[in-house]
Amino acid sequence: MLFFRTHIITSTVLFLFVLGTALFVWPDQNETHSGESVSSWLFDLRSNTENPEVYEKISSLRTENGDIPGLLRKASSIVSQHSDDFTLPVDSTDTSDDDIYNTLLLKWSLHQHDNTTRTVTITDRQSQVPQANEKEDKSSWNQLVQSIQFIAGTYNRLSDAWEYVRVILRPLASAIAINAP
Repeated sequence: MLFFRTHIITSTVLFLFVLGTALFVWPDQNETHSGESVSSWLFDLRSNTENPEVYEKISSLRTENGDIPGLLRKASSIVSQHSDDFTLPVDSTDTSDDDIYNTLLLKWSLHQHDNTTRTVTITDRQSQVPQANEKEDKSSWNQLVQSIQFIAGTYNRLSDAWEYVRVILRPLASAIAINAP
């Protein structure tokens, strides 16, 4: 009986270890982002012009997968080709793709930071500490009685816990099994 119990525990622990390792090694969904979030964010950066060519290029970002810097590189090429259709704080006369990319990367980081910081805000706080009960007896005798009651209660709970652990560790130790070999 002990052999089967240890075999079940060993196989369960081994299974959980292999499952944890597989989940750790498995590629995360966050490594490849769909371009849908970048394209919707880029639509928000557009000015009020209705250029169908810009709309198609931004919509083509929606179907692409990859990392955020790669998607922002593609978005910076779209912005550099159609700088009049976007509201970005860059000088349109002497800007390079790297300047636009850095601006988009900064704005994307701020956009992501703004979305994550709007989670929980604490508005109501406790203004005062509750008053202590003045009627407590702080004599030495009362403290001694409370200490003895605490020790007796701890001993009682400890003996109950030890009995529970003993029953769990040695189930059916004195029983007779049916159809035993």
